Parts: sequence; C-alpha cells; structure tokens
Amino acid sequence: MSTLDPAIFRTPEFAKNPYPTLKLLRDHHPAYNFPGTNEWIVTRYEDVAAAFHDSEAYSSSAQADRVSRICGGRTMIEMDGREHKTYRNLASPVFMGKGLTGLLATVQRNTETLIEKFTVKHARRLATAAATSGEIDIVDDFSTRLPLSVIMDVLDLPQEAHEDFHRWYPLMIAGMSRPDYFEAGSRANASFHDCIDPLIDARSKNPGDDLISRLITAEIDGQRMSKQEIKAFTSLLFVGGAETTDKAIGNLWYWMLSNPDQLEKIQADPDNLLDLAFSEMMRIHPPASAMFRRTTRDIRLHDQTIPKDAMVALSIYGANRDERIFKDPDTFNIFREDLDRRFGAPRQGKAGHMGFGYGPHFCIGYQLAQTEAVIGTRELLKVLKNPRFKAGTNPSPINMRAEPWQLIVEFDIA
Repeated sequence: MSTLDPAIFRTPEFAKNPYPTLKLLRDHHPAYNFPGTNEWIVTRYEDVAAAFHDSEAYSSSAQADRVSRICGGRTMIEMDGREHKTYRNLASPVFMGKGLTGLLATVQRNTETLIEKFTVKHARRLATAAATSGEIDIVDDFSTRLPLSVIMDVLDLPQEAHEDFHRWYPLMIAGMSRPDYFEAGSRANASFHDCIDPLIDARSKNPGDDLISRLITAEIDGQRMSKQEIKAFTSLLFVGGAETTDKAIGNLWYWMLSNPDQLEKIQADPDNLLDLAFSEMMRIHPPASAMFRRTTRDIRLHDQTIPKDAMVALSIYGANRDERIFKDPDTFNIFREDLDRRFGAPRQGKAGHMGFGYGPHFCIGYQLAQTEAVIGTRELLKVLKNPRFKAGTNPSPINMRAEPWQLIVEFDIA
C-alpha cells in the first residue's frame, strides 16, 4: 500500500492542485484518518454518494461550528431529518420548478446591465486610446456581480447597496471555513444583519412577494420563525446564492478558454452546448471541494472503522474524478458519454456529478445557479469576440483556499 505524507494537505501545491493526492487516497486510502485526529476523508464516488444519502449515519450537524457562528444562528445546512425538510420547504419553491421561471427575467436583466457596463467602459477606452482590443476580469467584473444582483432581488434588498454586499459576502464565506477570517466574516455578517433588520420589521407589518416576507409569514409546526432565525437563514441564502454561482461562472470560463476547440463548438451552438459545458465543469472542478458530516455511530468502510462522532470530509473533488466511474476523469470533455446530466446514483453506465451534493441536502439553488451561469455566459459570448486568456497571465480555476482570484480575458472589439 502506498504511503501518504499528511503534511501534503497543508501545502500550497495541494490547495492549487489536490487531484494527484486525491487519486492516491482513492487507490490506497479510500477512508483516510488524519493522524492524531478524529478527522477523516472519504474519496471514492460510491462511498461519497452513499454517505450523502445516509443522513442518519452521517449527520449534517458537522456544519454547525463553521456556519452558524458566522450566520448568527442555526440554519438548515446543519439540520437533519424532519427539521431540515421543514426549513428546506420554506425556500425551495423560489429556487426550483415553477418558482424559477419568475427569476429568468431578473437573471437576463442583471446580465444585460453588467454587459452594458463593461462594454461602455471598453468602448470609451477604444475611443480615447485608439485601442483595438479590450479585457475583462471575468471574476470581479462579472461572475461576482451577476449572482449577487439576482439574490438581492430574490430577497428584495436595495440594489444601490450592491458594493457593500459585494464586499461582505466573500468575507462571510471565508469566515465559515478559515479561522483567520472568522472575525472579518462575523463583522461582515453583523453589517448585513444591520441592513436587513429594518427590512424585516417593515415586512412583518406589510409582507411582500420576496423571500424574506415568505420566511416571516411561514409557519413551522404552527410556529413562526423568530427574527434571529430569519436573519441567520437569510445570511445562509445570501452567501450560498452568491458564492457558489460566482465561482461556477468563473470556473466555466476557465475550462472553456483552456479548451479552445470545445469553446469554438460552444460558440457555434450555445443554446445546446452551454448546459453540457456547465455540467462537465461541475464534474471536473466545482466550486465546493468537500462537505462535512459527523458520524452518529461506528461505520465500517474499506476495512477501517470510522468511529462515532468523527468529522468526515466527503470529497466532492475526489468523487468527481473517480476513474472507477468516469473515463479520463482529468480531461474536460463536454461530449463525454458517461456523465448523466441528471443527479443521483449511477445508472445505465452514467453517473451524475457531485458538485451540488446529493441526497437530502442536495443544493436547492442548483437550478438557479445553472441558469445564471448559462444565461450569463451566453450573453458574454455575444460581446466577447475571440476571447482568450490575457497574455502573460497564469490562469487557474478557483483553488481550495479563500484567496483573491482573477481571470483576465482579452477580447477583440470590432
């Protein structure tokens, strides 16, 4: 059996490219115990899928320490069973099925506003400097802006405060995963709560059609949510609705530009191929690297016993590149035949990606995230002629740490 130096997990190399190490884990240590701890990582697709689906043995309460302390209270991400289902049902109609249809116009409108912003900027540069090409930071100029604008509309937050919200949500998400960002994340969430406090008060007296009003008026087992519960719940939706889609759009552009032959085909048929490109991006390198669970009993897995109360990282990155499931898993291929565009367990030689999780905690915002990414990218492709990575840059997809990220793209202005 191949040995593994646990120091690798703390290196910049692992943060930038964890996949060689994850393959070593899949092949030789599929249930790996970090030495001297009660922390584990599970990396094979079928094991990760089974754990996601078994909320009785793998409790989501593991999320509590890093999520509730930033959000200011318990949220559905750390709940299990009936309690989780009840809270999830409050929000899911807005983000899935018929509820999504009403948001399509919002996605389109915010996309067009952002496109106008940067095209006007570059048009002025062209006029003043006689330039023949422009550039855009896909991340800061677009992918961090569009999802934020949409979730602000869903919550009916003031769009004129966009820059404040744009500053707060990355700090909040970083505070959930990194101890060195906890204070900054807590301050950002406090500022967010100061903003929505008067909105909750006003909508308690005069509810509207927005999600905050829905949370105020909804009843759970005959009781309504407290103001603090609403604020914590809204923090989670605010962060999740912006952060995941933000990174998904940026990663989609990275993989398309890294594979110009496939980008050319996408440009020729965006209506049919962008959905495929999005699904393949969510397989090869999705925004979330892992989700955490706490075991409620001893679990026997691959001749190892994961003890009760262990903290288990279910590796999405590891599962999505499991060569037992996907052929040539390190290759971006929007035409791959073994990827099921639906979600769930493998069937008929195909398997869905784990980018949005699986089982009871499957991400309720997946439809909205995919719609935003596809519509936004389609509209960008209309404007960015001959897009390519800026010469001299060293682009990469988002890494596993909350570090500043840029994706500078050059394009022709004709």
